[in-house]
Amino acid sequence: MVYRKLLPLLFFAFLAFFWLDQYLGILPEANITERRALAEKPELDISFLDPFPRDYEAYYNDHFHWRNALIRLNNYVNYYTFKQSALPEKVLIGKEDWLFKSGFQLDIYRGKFQFSNAQLEEITAELLRRKKRVEDSGARFYLSIPPQKHTIYPEYLPDNATKLNEKTCTQQLIDHITSHTDIAYIDLFDPILEKKSETDTLLYYRTDHHWNDITALLAAQEILGRMKQDYPVLEPISFKDYSFPYATYDGMTLAQMLGIDELVQESVPVLTPKFTPRAMDSLRTYPPPHDFPFKDDYVVDKRLGDTLLPALFVLRESFATAAILPLAEHFNRSFFLFDNWKHEFHPAIFEQEQPDIYLQLIWEGLIFNLLKDPPPDAKW
Repeated sequence: MVYRKLLPLLFFAFLAFFWLDQYLGILPEANITERRALAEKPELDISFLDPFPRDYEAYYNDHFHWRNALIRLNNYVNYYTFKQSALPEKVLIGKEDWLFKSGFQLDIYRGKFQFSNAQLEEITAELLRRKKRVEDSGARFYLSIPPQKHTIYPEYLPDNATKLNEKTCTQQLIDHITSHTDIAYIDLFDPILEKKSETDTLLYYRTDHHWNDITALLAAQEILGRMKQDYPVLEPISFKDYSFPYATYDGMTLAQMLGIDELVQESVPVLTPKFTPRAMDSLRTYPPPHDFPFKDDYVVDKRLGDTLLPALFVLRESFATAAILPLAEHFNRSFFLFDNWKHEFHPAIFEQEQPDIYLQLIWEGLIFNLLKDPPPDAKW
């Protein structure tokens, strides 16, 4: 009899506390990072009520009180109790708590996704079209592909992340370009793997899919070294000119997606020049598209003012961010364009800048964006 009375009382006490917390904020609010837009509150249209219950349910599910806290609790239980990802289609939990991008990026590493001959020809034709456009202006065209973390640290992947094909679609594309075209391809795979074999220092983040600042500087060094073959006036990048003090942050992108960023930490090397940087931000601006989500990253424009040096144009993404500073110190002008991972050519901006060098820098996990119509499941 006591239990029959106690259970309803506990239930109503729970509802009362939920209501009080919703309006008084008794418990601290939990924040989570979701890589999607939450459902918006639908408008009530009395003349057409059919979709309203469904739409409001989607809105309520995305916004009800304690939602974030319950998601975090579920993520904690999955991660700490079962070592399972709460978002297995997006984030993979590897050995020693390393986090990897799953989904299509894992399919690339495993060799599950393979380019067809038609797709290889399409990408090659597009890159050759860009190369011709660049060279018709008197500039040189280069291509470089930063590798995925899976490729560099496969030993931390779970045992079930086995290879289905030894050759990835990335290697398919590189082999096709280097054997069928004269595109200047700058390899970053072998230099990074060689660096890994020489040091115990990590080159990628444990809780993020990006390389760290050490590897970004190595990439800048390799890129500049290849360009120096065509532009002898360029001075090489030296690691001796930089230090890498470490800072500790909460878990990064992949940890944020799992909602465990506040419980895991990342020790991060921070690229720090030992000199006073000379390259200054340009006063010229390019307004980003009105719906562009990363307005501050749309254009980074650095000017050194040494007209004896060539001008650089990089169509880039976040993998180039830490490489901007060292590269900008070696070019008269350094223009970095981020177009929200679309990797289009942008002829009007190119004509306006008139660079001497054009670099197409595209992360291995996004090379499918070079296709006009990427596969339906190809996404980040």
